[in-house]
Parts: sequence; C-alpha cells; structure tokens
Amino acid sequence: MSQLIAAVDGYDLLGYRAAVGATGFEAQAAVRSILCGFGPVDVGPGLHLPRFEVTTGGKGWQLRVDGSVVQEDADFHSALGALEWYVVAAALSKRNDLFQLHGAALCLPTQRAGIVLVGDSGSGKTTLALALMLRGFVPFSDDVALIDPETLELQTMRRAFHVSDDTRRLVKPLTFGALGSEDDPDGYFSPPQWAGQAAPVRWLLFVEHHLQRDPQIVPLAAPEAATAILAQALNLSRAPRLAMATAARLVERCSTYRFLTSDLEASVAMLQQHLTGSAGMSVERARR
Repeated sequence: MSQLIAAVDGYDLLGYRAAVGATGFEAQAAVRSILCGFGPVDVGPGLHLPRFEVTTGGKGWQLRVDGSVVQEDADFHSALGALEWYVVAAALSKRNDLFQLHGAALCLPTQRAGIVLVGDSGSGKTTLALALMLRGFVPFSDDVALIDPETLELQTMRRAFHVSDDTRRLVKPLTFGALGSEDDPDGYFSPPQWAGQAAPVRWLLFVEHHLQRDPQIVPLAAPEAATAILAQALNLSRAPRLAMATAARLVERCSTYRFLTSDLEASVAMLQQHLTGSAGMSVERARR
C-alpha cells in the first residue's frame, strides 16, 4: 500500500505549471533539489494542475502522472530520474514556439553572446560546459538549448545538470574536489548562477570526443551544418517548419564548427582562444 504524500509543491517550467510530490520527506527534499530552478512557486490549491508523484508501492517506487502509474522502479534514484524527465518533457512539449536543440548553452563572460555545445549523449557537452563555467561562462541550459526562432536568442532553462561519474572525475581537478552542494542528489548539479538575460547564438559547436593528441576546431560547410542542426533538433517532428526555418537562420548568422575534443584543459583553452579571436574579428568587422 502506498504511503501518504509528504508534500506536493507547485513548479513553473517555462510557463508550464505542475504539482510535483513524493512519498517521504527525504524523497521530497530530493525532488525539490533537482527542480529548484523552477520553484517551488505558489500555485494556490493547484487542483487544476497536472500532477506528478513518486510514491512507494508495488516492488519499490511508482511514478504516477495524474493518478495513473506510468513507471515502476526498484530504487528511488531511478524513479527520481523518471519523474524529472516526465515533468521536463511535458513542459517542453508546450513550447514549440521555441527551437529546441540537444545541447548545452552558455553566455560568454565578457559579452552578450551565446555558444551552444551540440552533440549526442556522452559526447562531453556537459563536461565542457562545466569546465567553461569555471572560466566565467554563465549557463543558459544543459542538454536542451532553447532558441527564439526569429532573434536566435537563447532562453534560460534552469534544469539541473545531469552529471555522470566520468564528468565528476574529469572536472574534479578544476574544482579542487568539489562540484555542487551536499543537497544535490547523486547525478545532478544545480548551478548557483544562471544567465539572467537572453543573448543571441554566435557559435554552434558539434562536440565529438577523440583520443588524438590535440583538440581541433573544424569549420562546417553550410549544408553539413544545416544537416547536423536538424539531426539534433528535439522538436523537429512537432514543429517542422519552425525547426527548418530556424536551422537555416542559424547557418546564415552563426559560426558552425565540429569540435574534436581530447584532454579537457587543452580543449577548454583552445575553445577560449578561438572564441576570443572570433569575437575580436567580429568587432573589427563592425567598426569597418
């Protein structure tokens, strides 16, 4: 028999409001930790809101959406991950006014300009993003870059970073052994600061991890860049016209590269040098 829900909180994810709860105070604290970028917020009684709950029951933990069991897991950590995925996916499904790209997005430290690290899961996007954040870059999002289709400005998505053990191992020397707070559940990191203002995308880098000695930044031709963008578009099937039009604008207005990474510190140093040089060239062209 399921226990009583300890508490149900309201959250606001890009305008999508939901009630989210869990059985037990420790479980509820974990939910609040990974969703801290979205609340809790005051939603009143919340009876009209979609409801997501992780409860004890069956053979371990059950994820319920509006009262129906949609997934069962033996351990809480798996159930927590499923809860977070369902809530975020539901929110993103309501925002097809924005182009959604599988990538980590950051704002440069010294100017209002954005960079998106695009790539498959496991390519090293999050690791690079965290290393850049330690150099002064400010995050818009991890895993899903939200782009206004007209202005190409990045929007902030305060979703907790998904951090693997390998990422923690690689970033540990740069953080002097610490990444996140004790309140972050295993596998998650909630940045203390997010980008507070939208910024246009200036660079798109398609990240691939290679074992070569030195990292490389290779320019992409327009057709190859457009194909690569659409391959990583998360709402291509839901909003095909918007996705294709935005991809065309990104190719036209942004610098696109394949980024072959190797050693983390060397990769970050090369990327910083490249972005600084590109920014300087952009300023010089504007003066002319």
